[in-house]
Amino acid sequence: MAFERFSSSASSFWLGNDFDTNFKTGDSVDYTKLAAAQRAIANFVNIVTGKNIPVEFQSTDSSYTDGKKVVIGTKLDGADFDPAVGLALHEGSHIAHTDFKSLKNFSATVRMHGVDPDMNMTESDEMIIKDLLNWIEDRRIDYIIYKTAPGYRPYYEAMYDKYFNNSVIDRALRDGVKSNETLDDYFFHIINFTNPNRNLDQLELLRDIWNLIDLKNISRLTSTNDCLSVACEIYKKLKKHINEQQVQSQPNPNQQNAEQGDGGSETDSSVDSSIDDTSNTSEVDDDSNNTLSARQQKMLDKAMQEQRDFLNGEQKKRGKLSKVQAQTIKSIQEAGTEIVPVKVGNTIIDTVVINKLTSGIIDSFPELFAHRNQAKGNQATILEGIRLGKMLGRKLQLRNEDRSLKTTRLQTGKIDRRLISELGYGNVGVFHKIVTDRYKDYTIHISIDASGSMWGEKFRNALISAVAIAQAASMTTGIRVQISVRGTANIGSKTEKSVTIVAYDSARDKISKIRNLFGYLCTFGCTPEGVAFKSIEKQILHAAKGTECIFINYSDGYPTSMSGMYADPVEYTRRVINGFKEIGISVISYFITNYNNDLTTFRRMYGSDAVNINPCNMTEVSKSMNKKFLELSK
Repeated sequence: MAFERFSSSASSFWLGNDFDTNFKTGDSVDYTKLAAAQRAIANFVNIVTGKNIPVEFQSTDSSYTDGKKVVIGTKLDGADFDPAVGLALHEGSHIAHTDFKSLKNFSATVRMHGVDPDMNMTESDEMIIKDLLNWIEDRRIDYIIYKTAPGYRPYYEAMYDKYFNNSVIDRALRDGVKSNETLDDYFFHIINFTNPNRNLDQLELLRDIWNLIDLKNISRLTSTNDCLSVACEIYKKLKKHINEQQVQSQPNPNQQNAEQGDGGSETDSSVDSSIDDTSNTSEVDDDSNNTLSARQQKMLDKAMQEQRDFLNGEQKKRGKLSKVQAQTIKSIQEAGTEIVPVKVGNTIIDTVVINKLTSGIIDSFPELFAHRNQAKGNQATILEGIRLGKMLGRKLQLRNEDRSLKTTRLQTGKIDRRLISELGYGNVGVFHKIVTDRYKDYTIHISIDASGSMWGEKFRNALISAVAIAQAASMTTGIRVQISVRGTANIGSKTEKSVTIVAYDSARDKISKIRNLFGYLCTFGCTPEGVAFKSIEKQILHAAKGTECIFINYSDGYPTSMSGMYADPVEYTRRVINGFKEIGISVISYFITNYNNDLTTFRRMYGSDAVNINPCNMTEVSKSMNKKFLELSK
């Protein structure tokens, strides 16, 4: 089944139309895609906040920000992606801009802002102040993001549409359902000030509070403490007003006694009349516009609770990971695993690139690696490669030597002190120049075919040769070596994907990594060739950074077609290799076989640089590499 491409107006702009949020295929979950989405969201958060804030998937039922990290749910499919990004940005912005330390002793802090202890502030009242603060702080932070990163505004709008905007809220605002002079009703209207259905005349103090918050000039609030001051002023104003309302609503005992008189029958009649009036009023209200049905009231209560949860950072985020799943995602992230879309004709083929070989990725994807006992058995192969590499390295150590030529008695250059005395005799040739001849720097990327047909001696020989080159390069200067293996596997889906594992990079890894982990490398799947090469093209160019770049291929056959690939795989590989050469990447391709094969098709893909050699013969390897070095030095 073809992947469903996500074309949200927000995400597609930043991620491209090839970003795929279809994380499930049947009952399986593609954790590589899920990890890629997590990394994309983390990048958004880091860009917007300017800080390296961790973004993690939740592994419990609730999710919150602790002032140090952002937690997201795993339900990111399709239309859920933009709101998830918006929420992550929102929480990350709080980490960057909210002063959590000043809010630790909240009761004492609000009293410092003039909240009178004699008001007998309850825990419920304190929560009202916290909610008011959170809402005002949200407006302050939203303004900062809108101003500094306007391109991310659609994510915020998607977030508010999901967590805040609700048709039952709209109706309650329009129909004046919450119109009692109570803290609860005031709070409902205040936190919905941004709703276009707001009505500032619904309650007596609403317009004053609107002016006190002054949303149009929210930038005047430059800190969390400033927002708390406004929240406390609103609370004090509301508390005083509501207390006065309660006093006025209490009946006057003297007036009540005078109305009741001495007759018990009149009192009973009055009570009966009151009940009847209430009943009639209720019937009228049920038919009026400012009442809700029981079902609608339940929906309103739920929507209001969701708004409160949002303000308190207690949003119910869907989807969580088990302990094993969380470890898998962590391993994928640590290994820098990416989903790289490769365009083949009019088709997009998703490939997997594991940028670092780690113990975690070996444990998480056993289908790509040898078992522990097999890995121990492979150690002899790795040690043989290191032994041969040391032999080759001693020959390459000549590269470490600089050759300098000093030319004296010149008309320009640096003054040669030994000739200064000759100036008095009219000799002006007292200058010298030193020319130092150094070898060029090289980046060598070795790609090994790890398809099933390479199993056994061919794969061992390719590993020995690659390890030898890496060992030799570590003994000299100016040569960066990367080693990758490629094959195909069903990772997270029923579709077989090209998988490339960058097992070693001398820029970040030591030879000890080869000793410890290369034994786990083994063959898997089929031969992706051109698709695999194209998936790492950008990484190779980035690693080269202007140095001479050589791409060395070890393979024993010809590429196979892949799911969704309608182009001739041999022709596509030829075009990719020619593309490498056009952008300055030199190519050497070793054809590894146990018998004498026709190289016609092989040379069609790789050109005249395709050779059939014994990769364990370091003399043959060094001759072919030196030939390429000489070509590049011209």
